[in-house]
Amino acid sequence: MKWLAVATVFCFALGALAQDDSRETVQGIIEAVNMYKAGNAAGATKRFESLYQAHPQNPDVLSWLGFLYLSADRPGDAAPLLEKAAEEKPHDLEVLTNLGNAYMKEGQEQKALKEYQTVAAMNPKMFEAWYNIGNIYLHESKFSSAVDAYNRAAALKSEDPYIYNNLGVAFDSNKQYDQAATYFEKASNLKTDNRTFARNAGLALLRARKTEVAIPYLQRSNGLDPSDASVALALGDAYSKVGRRADALSLYESLKDSMPDNATLWYNLGVLRAQKGDDAGAIEAYSKAEQLNPNDLDTMNNLGLLQYKKGDFQAARSTFDKLRGLNPNSRETLMNLSAADVKLGDYPDAVEIWKAMLKEDPTRVKVRIALANAEWIMLNFEGAKADYETVLSTNKNNPDALNGLGLYYLKNNKLPTAEQDFRAAIQADYNFVPAYNNLAITLERENQRPAAMKFLQKALQIDPKNSDAKSNLDRMKSAG
Repeated sequence: MKWLAVATVFCFALGALAQDDSRETVQGIIEAVNMYKAGNAAGATKRFESLYQAHPQNPDVLSWLGFLYLSADRPGDAAPLLEKAAEEKPHDLEVLTNLGNAYMKEGQEQKALKEYQTVAAMNPKMFEAWYNIGNIYLHESKFSSAVDAYNRAAALKSEDPYIYNNLGVAFDSNKQYDQAATYFEKASNLKTDNRTFARNAGLALLRARKTEVAIPYLQRSNGLDPSDASVALALGDAYSKVGRRADALSLYESLKDSMPDNATLWYNLGVLRAQKGDDAGAIEAYSKAEQLNPNDLDTMNNLGLLQYKKGDFQAARSTFDKLRGLNPNSRETLMNLSAADVKLGDYPDAVEIWKAMLKEDPTRVKVRIALANAEWIMLNFEGAKADYETVLSTNKNNPDALNGLGLYYLKNNKLPTAEQDFRAAIQADYNFVPAYNNLAITLERENQRPAAMKFLQKALQIDPKNSDAKSNLDRMKSAG
């Protein structure tokens, strides 16, 4: 919450003393007032308490003692005295204002509002009344009324940053972020040493999607209070959004020791370290974030992907398996888990996953291809053939399915049919290197070695590092 400037404004001025006061009473009041002005509030309070015992109906004594109790945060003692003073001096603006303040401190906002409204009606140029009326309406979430009151206060005191901050709170609470940002900026620019004004401006500008403009205010707030985690993290996020990743990374790295238990910090560090190419550092950061917040899906997904990229497939599978437990309907998680299974040679688990996914949605081509390929490796050739054919029934030009079906016929020595499928796979995807290699083997078995070698050469033009094509070409060349 941004309740920075909602404290009531006290006011007191010693006017002319009552004409019927005795000289002794007047002198006592003057002495007590002088004590207060000299900074001796406690002495002034004791003196007025003595005067009150002697003159319990004196409006000046009541007003001053009520004011001193209020200043000492004793609103329960102040209110009865100020009520009596108001009865004696019903047109005294200071007494009415302080009575409103006492009610506010006691939580009696409607009583306070009545007093402030009375003051404002008697003197529309009384800044304190409009400001305090705005505070009450703001606390009651009557944002439009609060804005009206604060605007009246601002017209009377145009350089008061607290008014503009509270105007910002009113607009921000009403989700009018552009207007809120405007007033928060004004407050912060009027009082640059106030970290909350700067904080409010920066965060409101972010909500208004003005990231670049928000950064100086977030920097200002962070400089005034580096311990504010929300500002520090928001500043780092703002740096990232405008492309200042190095600044974001530097900031987050500097916060590690002061915010070791902040999961968001470690997550952001993981993102930025990964973007920098520091996969090991990113894994460390994501791991700490996962320890602090083990149910965060993004953290676990990113950690699993980096573990997989690193080649630590066992760790990746463990991470994706935990993620599956948290989000069992995530297709991406299931595919990542099955990919780790395949890398670990655990085809049965991967097949179980893919079959469950296909039961839910039989049209997923990539999943069915993966299932067919796994079945082939597990020597379930008929099952693989059936799945390849299922794919081709709705996608007749799928190169993976055509190549897989070609392998089935090649294995069963049906060379013309195999050749036809491999050629169809190449026609479907000119860069599908496995089909070139398989077609070359088929042509070789059909005693068409020169043609076979041409297809291997084409495969190496597409992928010069393809080891299967290279070894087959070398073997055919050596065979003459």
